[in-house]
Amino acid sequence: MITVPSISPTTRRSLLIVETSVLLVSTWFNLNDPEIRKSLPNIINIILSIIAIAPLIAFLPVSRPLWQRRVYFLISIIIFATAYHQRVPIYTLNLVFLLKGCLLLSRRETIAIAAISLLLDITSFSIRAPEIFESIRNRDIDAYLNVPRIITNIAMGDLSNCVFVLLLGNVWVEEQKSRQKAERLTQQVETLATDLERNRIARDIHDTLGHSLTSLDVQIELAQRLQATEPERAQQSIDLAKQLSSQAIDNVRQALGTMKQSNFDLKEAIVALAEQNQPFQIVVNLQFPQLSLQSSYQLYCIVQESLTNIQKHAQAERVTIDSKIVNNGTVLQICDNGKGFSLARPHPGFGLRNMKERVQCLGGEFYLTSNEEQGTQIKIFIPFR
Repeated sequence: MITVPSISPTTRRSLLIVETSVLLVSTWFNLNDPEIRKSLPNIINIILSIIAIAPLIAFLPVSRPLWQRRVYFLISIIIFATAYHQRVPIYTLNLVFLLKGCLLLSRRETIAIAAISLLLDITSFSIRAPEIFESIRNRDIDAYLNVPRIITNIAMGDLSNCVFVLLLGNVWVEEQKSRQKAERLTQQVETLATDLERNRIARDIHDTLGHSLTSLDVQIELAQRLQATEPERAQQSIDLAKQLSSQAIDNVRQALGTMKQSNFDLKEAIVALAEQNQPFQIVVNLQFPQLSLQSSYQLYCIVQESLTNIQKHAQAERVTIDSKIVNNGTVLQICDNGKGFSLARPHPGFGLRNMKERVQCLGGEFYLTSNEEQGTQIKIFIPFR
């Protein structure tokens, strides 16, 4: 598939100005030809050519499908060949349209357009050669060989060539600017991707290791304090610390395994999470559509983070996790009957922020409601993709 290059407004305006100028200059050249001014059909041909070419100048199919761009240049070739055959030469305008072909078509098609135009011009000239030679014999040479006319013709020809070169240079400069801008955007995207990856790693470390390592540190510190005075309690703390370290290792393995699994089942993973030794009752009612591995993993981490927060802060006795499929997505709700908290107060830590960021990565919406002594409700909407 051929992609359409970006044509800036400056380049578009330059094309419009140059094409209009070249058309006017070509018209002036033709109308000042003494031989043409003697023939009314030739003047009519010039007027008809202007009427046919003007829409091609005013309209540029930049955002049109490829077949419409091809038709545009096919019509242009036919009109220019017809105009040239009717003794209305517009050489520089042909070059400008060839330049537009470089902007809108592939290089191979642009070369084909140039070859077809050249072939049509040669064929037309070959057909009209006897007529042209006879016309030259009958011309009044003095009407052409006068100083003002020659100077004007040279000046207008040089002007047309200069304008065309300036247009070509402007297109080249615009292309260089676009390339530099693309390079800058690429660097920004790479920087953004790096930041996002860092945030993702930070979230995963927080969700899988943060709480386990914090509890592990507390138990080891407690064992150190009780080692001399209460060796039995110290041994219990050491045993619990060993369980926490094993749990941390399992969390890391589970996180890495989840990211590598191609058959990860979100419902089974949440049920297994709920069946772990929790200080509250968990009621699970889940209904998920077919989700990608990334979406399933993000939702699993959100549920895991929610249960950890409830265990640490809520003092809840009952937690419900339910999800359902709606018309345009999935709704996941996590509710507890704990002590709740005031949303107006600042909340230290990364738990809620991590959940919100994960939901944003999925293009969803995050809702949190809580009141003191009335529990907390988390509602997440994930749209279908």
